[in-house]
Amino acid sequence: MIDANKTLKEYNCTDNYYKFSFGLIITDGVKALCEKFSCWWFADVIASYQQQLENEEFQVWSLSKNEDSSAIVICTDGNDRVLKSQNIPWTYFEADVCTVWVEAGVALLPSEH
Repeated sequence: MIDANKTLKEYNCTDNYYKFSFGLIITDGVKALCEKFSCWWFADVIASYQQQLENEEFQVWSLSKNEDSSAIVICTDGNDRVLKSQNIPWTYFEADVCTVWVEAGVALLPSEH
């Protein structure tokens, strides 16, 4: 099983912040995740829910790919309370799992915290 976060563990802070869609800011690690694993669409999913989740200061976004190349994206509050979930019928995501945190409008890898 390929865990994208383990592959990108060298990202333990960020030097740059990038403006993304819907006011979301992404770090160097999230940018690397999207580039290396061809998952800009995952960042789009996260960004598209930010207006609905504006009162959630902390969010944990998990992406899990299934054997049939479908996937599920789940957002929790960090305490296992599901805030959003979305089924993805098909993806070319090149890993099996990954996690992105959103803190105060900034998407980052957990290792960058």
